[in-house]
Amino acid sequence: MSNLAPAVGFSVKVIEVLAESNTPIGISEISRRTDINKNMVSRILNTLEEENWVQCDDKFGYSLTLLPFCLSSKVVSRTTLANVGVPLLQKFWKEYGESTYLGILHEDEVLYLTHFDSIQKVRVAGVVGGSYPLYCTGPGKALLAFSGDDYIENYLDGRELKKYTHNTITDRFELKKELETIRKRGYSLDNEEYGHGIICMSAPIFDHTRTAIGVIGCSLSTVYCSVEEIYDRCGQRLMQTAEQISKCMGCVFV
Repeated sequence: MSNLAPAVGFSVKVIEVLAESNTPIGISEISRRTDINKNMVSRILNTLEEENWVQCDDKFGYSLTLLPFCLSSKVVSRTTLANVGVPLLQKFWKEYGESTYLGILHEDEVLYLTHFDSIQKVRVAGVVGGSYPLYCTGPGKALLAFSGDDYIENYLDGRELKKYTHNTITDRFELKKELETIRKRGYSLDNEEYGHGIICMSAPIFDHTRTAIGVIGCSLSTVYCSVEEIYDRCGQRLMQTAEQISKCMGCVFV
C-alpha cells in the first residue's frame, strides 16, 4: 500500500500552476493544466482560500496570495549553498571514496568551501579554503564556462595563462572553444592540466535565476582512472548530485 497522500500531491500541482500563471485563472483551466478533475480542483481551491493561500476574483479566477512567498522567504534566508550542498555531496563521496569538493567563484579563482579526502592509497590533495586557477582546473573551467561571455572576456583581458603542465591550455582561442564545449555538455574535464597525474570532472550549481553559484567535482589519480574513463566511473552520479543541489537552490530545469 502506498505511503503517499494523493490529495496533497494534487494540492501541490494546483499551487504550482497558480505560481506559474501571470494572471488569475479559473477552475476549468487549472483542471486542464493539472489533469485533475474540476470537482477536486474546486475543493482544493476552497481549502487554500480558507487558509489564505489563494484569493478569488469572481470575474477573473484564482491567484496566489503573498502568504506562500512569506513562508518560502523564511526558508530562503536559512538556505545557503554550503548547508544544502554538503550533505548531498557527502552522499556522493561515500559512494566513490574519491577526492570530492564544493567550490565557489571568489576573486577570479575557485575557492573550496568543502573537501572530502580520497580514501585511496594514492590520493589527490585538496584543502578547504584553498584557491585554484579558473582556466586550467576542472572546477575553474566549469565556473568560467557558465559565467557569461562578458566575464570571460574581462577575465582573459591581459591575464597570463601560466603553463602548469604540458596539457595546460594557454591559447585564448583554444580555451574559449573548450569553454563552449563545457557549456554544451554541462560539465568540465581537467586532463592533467593543473597537476601531473591528476584528472578531474566538475559540474556547475545553479540558483533560481540559472546563474552558476558554485561547482562540485571529483578528482582522481591517473593510477586508477583515465580522463576518458572518469565519466563512466562517476560522471552520471556527479551530474545528478549537481542537479539535485541546484534544485534545492531554486533552479528549475526545463
